[in-house]
Amino acid sequence: MVLVTLVACQPPKTLDSDLNTATFVSPATRWKAPDIKTIPGLVILAEAKLASGDAKTAVSLYLKAAKNSRNPHVAERAVFLARQAGTGTQIEEALNRWQEIDPNSLNLHEATVIYAAEYDQSNLLQMSLTKLMNSEVDYRAHWLASFWLGLSKERQKNFLEIITRVAMDSINGSLAMVVAEAKNRLISSSGTEWLDAWIGSRSPPANVVLFRSRLELPERKSAIAYLERFTEVNKDLNVRAQLARWHGLEGNNETARTILRSLIEDDSSRHQDLLTLSILELRSGSLNSAEKHLKVLLASEQYRSDAYYYLGQLALRKELHNLAIDRFLRVDRGELVIEARKQLASLALKSNDPEQADRWFSEARLLFPNFELQLNIAEAQFRTANNRASDAIPALTAALSGDPESVEILYTRALAFEQIDDIHRAEKDLQKILELKPNDPDALNALGYTLADRTDRYDEALVLIKAALQQKPESAAILDSMGWVLLKLGQLEKAESYFTKAWSKSKDHEIAAHYGELLWRLGRHRDAREIWGIGYESNPESDKIRRTIQRLTNS
Repeated sequence: MVLVTLVACQPPKTLDSDLNTATFVSPATRWKAPDIKTIPGLVILAEAKLASGDAKTAVSLYLKAAKNSRNPHVAERAVFLARQAGTGTQIEEALNRWQEIDPNSLNLHEATVIYAAEYDQSNLLQMSLTKLMNSEVDYRAHWLASFWLGLSKERQKNFLEIITRVAMDSINGSLAMVVAEAKNRLISSSGTEWLDAWIGSRSPPANVVLFRSRLELPERKSAIAYLERFTEVNKDLNVRAQLARWHGLEGNNETARTILRSLIEDDSSRHQDLLTLSILELRSGSLNSAEKHLKVLLASEQYRSDAYYYLGQLALRKELHNLAIDRFLRVDRGELVIEARKQLASLALKSNDPEQADRWFSEARLLFPNFELQLNIAEAQFRTANNRASDAIPALTAALSGDPESVEILYTRALAFEQIDDIHRAEKDLQKILELKPNDPDALNALGYTLADRTDRYDEALVLIKAALQQKPESAAILDSMGWVLLKLGQLEKAESYFTKAWSKSKDHEIAAHYGELLWRLGRHRDAREIWGIGYESNPESDKIRRTIQRLTNS
């Protein structure tokens, strides 16, 4: 294709004569040597040299072809090869020729930026980068971030200084984001502060404001507040969509739904946002609206599986189990295949047909072989969650024989071992995870919680959970674990603050069981029952809460 393009760009008269000098007569006859007096001949010979491993000769031939050609593609190819196998002088020669032929080429400016950065030519770098930013109003400069990472430390520093200067004089938001990201990598928050100054000195584009708001994460409330300050960009559809998602994650469902309805009225083709609205409507109990939106998405190939999955959820809410089965069976793409099979298995158990639950998973493995491992893990998790851990362990052990360092399989098997009270082997699997991922906060927490909950090794558990909490201080699960080990150690007042914070972040039924137990032990029985009640709402079938109440109240 390269040769066809290059030869096709030559003037017709030259082309006819050149093709006569360099052709394959037939598969059985010998190839005629190209005429190196012509540009196509030089190009063909250069590519042949390159194919045979003689890159240096290929570079020289391309430089000769570029010198005599008016075709910018020849010069561009010469630059590329010179950068791969030539000298700095050869790169510069090829760039100069390209400049003569096509001085306004975007690709030329990009190639010159790369050359100037790699060969420490600061003036050329600044000039070329400025040309690049002026070439297109919305030029996407994101590639400069990964290019910068590939430079040596010294060149990174010089490159960053120059792109910072250019960015301050430019209205290109993409470059400003690159500068902010690079600065934040070197010194935390320095890029954010620089970007605040950049934004404050001009009317910032919506994509920059959106990027800056994301720097507030994981504090979503701060991200929302930042985004809402810039009323002039709130008409941008992407800004509105992000606001809606954040409001939804913060539990502000009505606000999120209002934004999304308005957005979709303005642009009905935004199917991702329509799906988000459908999910929020479903969670809020607006089942008719959710169904209406999801049925629209059935016409979209990209979102059809998502639509069927949530239509299945909707049918479950209406207790239309046969309809739910039909819809879940139609989910045929992505990770939702696994979630749909879990739902089908749950429906089978509700019908007292555990064998059908197994068949749903077996069928899925045949239909979706690419998801075989994930389906095996999902089935094991399902069995473990439904007091069939002894059935899950053999399958998990078999899966580990093929992938002995799978953290997900090890963790799932550890939970299964814990369920059958084989704490020694559960601990062994969790220790293996920590060997594979030293100081991983989730693994530290899992092991710490297991020791706190199922042994009397509370001091060991406390050390592990503290280490996890240092890395993820806002994790509801780890906060709950810290409260639980402190309760076990008898430090009830200390435990309360951790449970309170965990509860503010998640109304999970396990946190409810633990938090309620603490309140009960503190004599606040009414508060305990209230927490347990809320926990039941999140998981009406929670054995954890039921067993906790029975243990504490003897009822």
